[in-house]
Amino acid sequence: MKNLILKNYKNVLYVVVGIGLVYLMVLIFTPKPEMSELDKYKLDQLNKDINEIKNNQIKLDSTITRYEKEISKIDSTIATVRNQKTIIKEYYKEKGEQINGMKPSQIDSLFHKRYNY
Repeated sequence: MKNLILKNYKNVLYVVVGIGLVYLMVLIFTPKPEMSELDKYKLDQLNKDINEIKNNQIKLDSTITRYEKEISKIDSTIATVRNQKTIIKEYYKEKGEQINGMKPSQIDSLFHKRYNY
């Protein structure tokens, strides 16, 4: 085999150089994809739109955070009102039970004191 390559080294060299030239020609003459100006413009517009959407999202997030704080304040107010409602309900329940045990003259004097009539 070594003997064959030494005898035909010129032919082997021609084949290797020929394959190299064909590869270089294909590489050089193959068109490379390029972006047109319209595609570049569209990409720029999309990038601008994406940035605008991101900015709007940041604004919406801050607004949502502010509303969540207001909602928590309102929830605490509602809880306080419910607690006070329960206290008032118990107070008037006790007063109603007191009235059930009173005589008519005592009821009349109680309403007279309460409503000043």
